[in-house]
Amino acid sequence: MSIKRILIVDDEHLTRISLAGFLHDAGYETAAASNGESAIQLQRKQPFDLCIVDIRMPGIDGVETILRMNRIASSSRFIICTGSPQFALTPALKEINMSERHIVRKPILDMNIFVTLIDDPDFTREMGSFVSSSEQKSQNRGIDK
Repeated sequence: MSIKRILIVDDEHLTRISLAGFLHDAGYETAAASNGESAIQLQRKQPFDLCIVDIRMPGIDGVETILRMNRIASSSRFIICTGSPQFALTPALKEINMSERHIVRKPILDMNIFVTLIDDPDFTREMGSFVSSSEQKSQNRGIDK
């Protein structure tokens, strides 16, 4: 999958606009949302190839935002961007094939880390389609969840 459209979801204005600007300058089409609710609405209108999501946000947190956005478009990929040193992947995130490689910790000292991850074919392939294994089993049996 070629990554072209990227959504940045972060309640910190400076982080959001800096990352969106950087990725735009790197040749990607970018959009930004300040919270989970806005991100979900944007995903419904036209799904993104990649969503970079903060975890700690007012309202819907990043984990729930990712899970809801994945239900809308399982072809979207996700990178978690968090300042929380204690953050660990939840079982629900692991269920949609996320791993520690999908986490970028703040402060971000070099935004090139995102371009490096996006351009790494192994990373993109590893992300695969984020359909949960239980959804995959249902699809394989022809059962709607």
